[in-house]
Amino acid sequence: MRDGKALVTVRAGEPEKGRVDVPGGFVEVGEHPVRGIEREVREELGVEVEVEEKPVLLATHTYGPDGIWILAISFLARLVDGEPSPADDVAEIRWVTAEDIDDLDFAWEHDRNLVMAALKNEG
Repeated sequence: MRDGKALVTVRAGEPEKGRVDVPGGFVEVGEHPVRGIEREVREELGVEVEVEEKPVLLATHTYGPDGIWILAISFLARLVDGEPSPADDVAEIRWVTAEDIDDLDFAWEHDRNLVMAALKNEG
């Protein structure tokens, strides 16, 4: 979140290449989920974020061609240092408002819900 807008990303690779999601990724063995978010955002966007410790949304969904079930744990984060730039598996970044949400092709519906909740919380 920054200035009342939420940052979303466009996926550079499969699964769901070209579709919108939010910065993040898989937690490493033994890694706290908040530290995992901080690491993933640093890898994907080259910035530092401050993550609220309380999860905002929990969702299960399938991932990849084999349909592996995963648990997505979503947190709100605010940009604290750096200017986001696509890296790792991010093709593009976008800063969006609540008015933009319906027109975005999200890879996973729970990401749309997370972005809407983040924007509502910011307002």
